[in-house]
Amino acid sequence: VHGEKKMKKILIVAMADSVHTARWLRQFDSDEIEFVLFPSTPHRRIHGLIGEHKQVKQISSLRISRFMTIGALPLGILDLLFNNFFRSKLLAREIKTFQPDIIHIMETQHSGYLANKALKKSRTSSKIILSIWGSDLFWFQNLRRHKKKLTRLLSSVHLLVTECHRDEELARKFGFIGECLHGVPASGGFDHQDFSEFLPDNSPSKRRTISIKGYSGFVGLGPTAIRGLKSISSYVKNYEIVIYSASPYSKLVASRVRLLTGLDIKVYLKHSLTPMQMQDLFLRSRVVLGMSKSDGLPATIKEAMFTGAFPVQTDTSCTSEWLKNGISTLLISPTSTFDFKKAMQMAMTDDELVDIAAKINFEIAKTRMDRVVVRSKALSAYGLIS
Repeated sequence: VHGEKKMKKILIVAMADSVHTARWLRQFDSDEIEFVLFPSTPHRRIHGLIGEHKQVKQISSLRISRFMTIGALPLGILDLLFNNFFRSKLLAREIKTFQPDIIHIMETQHSGYLANKALKKSRTSSKIILSIWGSDLFWFQNLRRHKKKLTRLLSSVHLLVTECHRDEELARKFGFIGECLHGVPASGGFDHQDFSEFLPDNSPSKRRTISIKGYSGFVGLGPTAIRGLKSISSYVKNYEIVIYSASPYSKLVASRVRLLTGLDIKVYLKHSLTPMQMQDLFLRSRVVLGMSKSDGLPATIKEAMFTGAFPVQTDTSCTSEWLKNGISTLLISPTSTFDFKKAMQMAMTDDELVDIAAKINFEIAKTRMDRVVVRSKALSAYGLIS
């Protein structure tokens, strides 16, 4: 009987306020899985999509670890000083009481190090899955105090879920000996049907907007990208330029560039645009520019592929494993102003490049990133190693 089937128990250690966590979990609304989410970072509120899951009856069940319903913010802040001391104890207790079939750690530096500390305190036969996000390995591989932590964490992982082969190679260098599942977007898939009415008929070369990621955290190079506009102002002067996910510093840089060039620049701070507004922005963008010192497969690239915007991206990401440089993207060095200028001039003047790339990228997105494809890979990860 349907109701008697034992639900698979999965403990997720992840950021509860992250859209990636939320979208990953929502893939399984109609699956017989009992999820417990243990927040890995101090947050003021859980992501809206997670809250929404709790209101509408789904087949899968999801609850926030009861040890963390109130404790996430104060304990998270305390643990910044005490090196995960308090929360690792609580996570160990959750592992003991919930007894999950699988512990899925999403992201390395916050969730992974915390989970590793808890695993040392608990004897568990759970299968351990680690999803690599963005710069988890690529950026931290050379930092001395991270090397030991990465080696320790990877030695307890059975399955590594990555967006690119580059990260498996790095993990192996740290002594990882488990299995690997490649090409799985960290935030789950997209529904290509949502976009097929716009593409491939809508010619992106006719669009009048340029979008630039304005993030300037530890690896973000938003300010560099914004300053670069000065060198190509004659090519972009008739376009609306939108800086999204901007840090306050990027906003300041954008004001200066606006003053100097007279360009039409609008700035939206990080988190101020909803996912639907982001989608609309990309659907009216000819070019999307993302620059960072390090990344996995940037969210910018995923969204650009579905919306027909032409991606110009730094070569420090693993975009080249998904798209062909010079055909469906232009990859630039984060330190070369010559690269930047040449790529942006090309993206702004070569209509054929932009329109053909949109068709190629949409097909790749459909075959590799559609929700159905990603969900079946994700389910195989949850079944494959149990």
